[in-house]
Amino acid sequence: MTETLDWRNEGILAVLDTIPAAVFVKDPESRFILINQHCEAQWGVERAAVLGRTGAGIFPADQVRRLMENDRRVPNGGAIACEEVVRNIALKQDRTLRTLRRRICDRNGALRFLVGVSMDITEGKRTERALKDSEEKLRGLFELSPLGITLNGLDGSYLDFNKAFTAICGYSAEELRSLDYWRLTPEKYAAQEREQLSMLLTRGQYGPYEKEYIRKDGSLVPLRLTGVLLRGGDGQAYIWSIVEDITVQKEVQEAVWYHANFDDLTGLPNRRLFYERLEKEIARARTAGHRMALLFIDFDRFKEINDAYGHDRGDMLLREAAARLGSQLNEGDVVGRLSSDEFMVVVGGADDPNRADELAGRIRDTLCKPYRLGPDLAHSSVSIGIAVFPEDGDDADALVRHADQAMYEAKALGRNRYRFFRKVMQDEATRRIRIANELRDAIASQQFCLFYQPIVELSTGALVRAEALLRWQHPELGLVGPGDFIPIAEQTGEIIAIGQWVFEEVLRQMEAWDRAGLPPLSVALNRSPIEFRQSLDVLDRWAAGLAAHGLPGQRLIVEITEGLLVELSDAVRDQLGRFRQMGIALALDDFGTGYSSLAYLKKFDVDFLKIDRTFVQGVADGSDDLALCEAIIVMAQRLGIDVIAEGIETPEQRALIAAAGCRYGQGFLISRPLPADAFAAYLARSPLPAG
Repeated sequence: MTETLDWRNEGILAVLDTIPAAVFVKDPESRFILINQHCEAQWGVERAAVLGRTGAGIFPADQVRRLMENDRRVPNGGAIACEEVVRNIALKQDRTLRTLRRRICDRNGALRFLVGVSMDITEGKRTERALKDSEEKLRGLFELSPLGITLNGLDGSYLDFNKAFTAICGYSAEELRSLDYWRLTPEKYAAQEREQLSMLLTRGQYGPYEKEYIRKDGSLVPLRLTGVLLRGGDGQAYIWSIVEDITVQKEVQEAVWYHANFDDLTGLPNRRLFYERLEKEIARARTAGHRMALLFIDFDRFKEINDAYGHDRGDMLLREAAARLGSQLNEGDVVGRLSSDEFMVVVGGADDPNRADELAGRIRDTLCKPYRLGPDLAHSSVSIGIAVFPEDGDDADALVRHADQAMYEAKALGRNRYRFFRKVMQDEATRRIRIANELRDAIASQQFCLFYQPIVELSTGALVRAEALLRWQHPELGLVGPGDFIPIAEQTGEIIAIGQWVFEEVLRQMEAWDRAGLPPLSVALNRSPIEFRQSLDVLDRWAAGLAAHGLPGQRLIVEITEGLLVELSDAVRDQLGRFRQMGIALALDDFGTGYSSLAYLKKFDVDFLKIDRTFVQGVADGSDDLALCEAIIVMAQRLGIDVIAEGIETPEQRALIAAAGCRYGQGFLISRPLPADAFAAYLARSPLPAG
C-alpha cells in the first residue's frame, strides 16, 4: 500500500485534513512534502510556504536541527514518540508537542517518507501544573495519549492500523486482522454504533464520540473516535478513523470529582456534597410528609489534642472518629465532615421521636472512648446539636444553623453532651450577634466602666487589695455583666482592645486615688488567654504606662486561668516571665474548675491561688466542698502560695474557710463590687493590715 502512495492525492489530503492533530510528511532529507490544515493553523503558515523546506523560517535554527535529529532517530520501518518544545516564529509562541514519527520504506528498506503526527499538549501541561499547585493530594494528571489510526472496511474488518492502536486494544497485529470493531464493541453500544455508521454513510464522516472497546484481557478502555468515509482506487468504501485512548482523562475527571466532593482525610462527603445530599433528604422528607433530623457534631477542645500529640496524631483521631461514626449509622443515614473537627449526620426515620435521641447518645458514647494514637492513648469528647425538619427549619441552611446553635449550647452546659434546638437558642444567637456588632463601638462611646470588689484579710477584716471587674453600660440593655460579652469579645478579637482599656483605666484610677491621699492599694485585673497571643511588645506598653502614672509593678496583680498554663506556648511563657521581671504578681483564678494540676503550680511562680466560688458556696461542716477547700489550702501553703476564697456570702462560709487556714477572701458578705467613687469611700474607712 505504501509503495504506490501518492501524497498529493486529494483523497489523502482530505483524510489528513479531518484529523484533529497536526500531520506532516517529509522526504528522506527531512523536507516537508505535505502538511494538513491542522499544521497550518498550529504553525501559522500556509502549506505552500512549508513544502520543500526543512522548517527554516518556521522554527528557530537550533530547533530545526533538533527536529531533524528526531527524524533521524526513527528506526527503519519503526516509529518513535517524543515531546518537543518548539517556538513558532510566525505566531511568536512556545508550544509543547507530542509527536509520533514513523518511517515508511520501500521493499528494499530504503526510506521513502517520514510521517509525523503532533498533538499540541501545551494546555494540558499548563493544566497539569495548575492542578498540581492547587491539589496537593492529586498525584497525577492526564497527558494526551498517542493516537490510534485505523483503516476499516464497511463490514468493520481491520485492513490497516498503527502500533498505537494495537497498544490501545492489547492485541497483536495478526490478531487484529482477524477481528472487526463489532467484536471489540460492548453490546451496550450497539445502538450508538448503528447511529454513527448511518451518519458516516449519509454525511461522509462520524464523531467525535465516546465509547469503549473490549481489550484482549477483557478490560474496557474508554475511547474518543472520529473518522471519514473515503473511496479507494478500487471503488470500495473505506473508513479512516482516529482512535484516542482517554483513560487518563477519565481517571482525572473521576479524581477531580472525588476531591471536589469527598474529604481527603476521612473519605467522608465534604461540606459541598453533604449539603447536596442534605437538600435531597429534605426534599424527600417534604414530599413524603416525614420528619428528619440533623446532628451537628463538634469535638471538645480538639486543639488541645493537636497541641499535645501533634497534627498527625490529631488526623489519626479524626480518621478513627469517622470510622466509629459510620459504625453507628443505619442505611439511609448520611454522614459528612464539614471542617477540622466538625461532622454532620442526617438521621433517617426521625418520625420515631426516640431515633435521633438514641443515635446522638450512641455517637457521643462511641466518640468518647479512648483513641490509640501510636504509643499514646488520647481521650476526647464531643458536643452534639440536633435540629429536626420541618419544625426547626424548612431548608438546609436553617437546619444547619439551628443544629450549630444547639451544639454550642451543649458546649456551654459543660460539653460531652447533646442538645435539641429550642427557639430560645435562636434568640440568644441573635443577641450574641448584636453584642458582637455593638462591642466595636463600646470603647469609643465610653460605655465600659470598672467596678472594684474588696479583698480582705479574713482574720482581721483588713482591706488588702481589690479586683477590677469590667461592666458594660449598654445604652439599651443596661448594665451587662462580663459573662455575657467577654466570650464574644474573645471570639471576635475585640478582647485585645478591651484588655488594654482595662489596664489603662486601672492605672488612671489608682493614680487618682493616690493623689486623693488614699492608702496605696494593689489591684488585680483579669487577662484573657487571647491577650497572651500578642507579641511581647505589648508589655513594653504596660511598662511605659506604669512609669507614666508613677506606679510600680507591685501595685498590679494579673489573674489568669488554668487553661492558659495548659496551652503554654512560648509567647505565654515569655509574657509570664516578663510580668515577674516587672514586679507584677500572678493569681491563678477559678482554681478547682479546670485542670487543677500541681505540675502547673510547681512550674510557674504563682503568688495567689483563688478557690472558685462554686466550692466556697458549698462549704458546710463535714461537706465534701469543705474537705476539698482544706486540701487546696494546705497544698498552697506548702508551696508558699497565698489563697483567696471567692464568693463568700455567709458568715458560716467565712468562719469555716478562715478556720481551714485560708488567709484572704472576697464575696458579697464582705462587699459587692463597687463603682470607683464608692470604692474610694470604702477604702477611706476600711482598716488596713498591720505593718
